[in-house]
Amino acid sequence: MIKIIIGWTLMFFSITSLVDFSVAQENGRFLSLEQLIQEALEKNPEIQSAERKWRAYLQRPSQVSAMPDPMLSYARFGSSVETRVGPQENVFVLSQRIPFPGKLGLKSKMAGQDALAEQQRYEATKRDVTFKVKQAYFDLYWIDQSIATLTEYLSLLQDFTRVAEQKYATGQGIQANVLKSQVEISNVIKNRLGFEKMRRGAAARIKALLDSPQNTELSQAAMIDSSRIQLDEEALVTQAMSQREELQAVQAMIGKSEFMKSLAKKNYFPDFNFQANYVDISRGMSVAPDAGKNAWSLMVGINLPIWLGKRKAAVREADEVISSNKLYYENLENQVKSEIKDLYYQIQISGQTLDLYEQGLLIQAESSLESAMASYRTGRLDFLNLLDAERMLLNLNLGYVKEQSNYQKQVAAMERTVGGQLP
Repeated sequence: MIKIIIGWTLMFFSITSLVDFSVAQENGRFLSLEQLIQEALEKNPEIQSAERKWRAYLQRPSQVSAMPDPMLSYARFGSSVETRVGPQENVFVLSQRIPFPGKLGLKSKMAGQDALAEQQRYEATKRDVTFKVKQAYFDLYWIDQSIATLTEYLSLLQDFTRVAEQKYATGQGIQANVLKSQVEISNVIKNRLGFEKMRRGAAARIKALLDSPQNTELSQAAMIDSSRIQLDEEALVTQAMSQREELQAVQAMIGKSEFMKSLAKKNYFPDFNFQANYVDISRGMSVAPDAGKNAWSLMVGINLPIWLGKRKAAVREADEVISSNKLYYENLENQVKSEIKDLYYQIQISGQTLDLYEQGLLIQAESSLESAMASYRTGRLDFLNLLDAERMLLNLNLGYVKEQSNYQKQVAAMERTVGGQLP
């Protein structure tokens, strides 16, 4: 008797909680996946960090392509040097180093490739955050639909329990049917508590991606499109090769390493140095007609790139970097192709599983339940078999919404792999 009272108490609190959940969803708006993605793109700290880093790299080309700063020097003679026109007192020197033509341009191009690679990483970050939002949203959809399904099942169990109690009270049934219904209700309560726990986790993931406070409430996920998407594996590979951000970033690094090699070869040529000297001469004791006339001179110099060992090493280094980047691209390309093939078959199998649910399992289970209920009313079927029929339909409905979620998550994973929306 105590167990029955405890069971009914648990059922009361569970039903109260379920009603509150249902009313809250009816009064609130459904979550929009598109709005969540847009909010994440605007607020996510990881995206903002990647954008700032990309914008920082955009400032590098103008820095590395600028001429070196000129050098202004001043000298004061402690002991003046006497010349024909007077003693030298002050010397001013202005010098400017000018790299060999093409060197600054190559440095600018290298920095530009760095910025391009960082832009692709920024785009990849946006893509990954979008993927994470979709994954969490489809989990939330599965959980919310499962809670709704359990709510309906619990309501049906109430009806079954009342009928079983009435039959038991009139001597037409047995107490075991009542107890079995109580146990079933407790199992539903336990399953729902598990889904509530998972909902908190999925909601926390979404709020973290949106940089929202964790104490905010999320409405119920809206119904998702259950239509199947038609895919062509070769077209997906072609799309990925042209759009996948990581591949584009590696291509930019290959371009940078090629410019690096060109710059290493340019270092075999000398840089130039232009210098202007101005000497301040006082009149002193000179009686020359041009006494006190200041002197000036121009000078041109070049460095001598005679240490060929380090220059050859720089070229070899560039060759190795080029080879490394190309091999990395090849490896990444193979990974992308394998991911596409794997996801392609996952999507196909998941779609076939959904077809099986929609065209066979659910219809058959509903027909079986209707037949079981009709037989139960006429006394040709016992209560336990009726519960088994209803439990079978419950499990199929829970499996169906889970497969719906899995299908959409796999499609989202394929979008991430190819680097854009699927055709």
